[in-house]
Amino acid sequence: MYPLAEEGVLVIDSGLMAHGLPFITPAMLEGQVPVWSAALDAWATDALARGAVDELAAFRTRAPGMPYAHPTVDHYIPLFITLGAAAHPDRPVRTTVEGYTIGFSKCSFQTAL
Repeated sequence: MYPLAEEGVLVIDSGLMAHGLPFITPAMLEGQVPVWSAALDAWATDALARGAVDELAAFRTRAPGMPYAHPTVDHYIPLFITLGAAAHPDRPVRTTVEGYTIGFSKCSFQTAL
């Protein structure tokens, strides 16, 4: 299921970057990306590229799209598990998955262990 895992890469998957299931609209089911999901995607991608761990940790007050993008933290916390497993958590990471599904950001990244 995870080709990287077959190569010995640790894969931590929590689903999507944005996870506002209670806020799905009919337009999202037809492919529309809500502003809050696109804004969170841009913010998280930028912060990850800069290695801005403190900014990512302050997501509740700094991330656009809150609380729609993450009404609960269960799908956001694995981001920190991944960064914590990295050899250098404050170094920029490589985005490996981009785009949207049902209007939710699929932003995923890879970091060196």
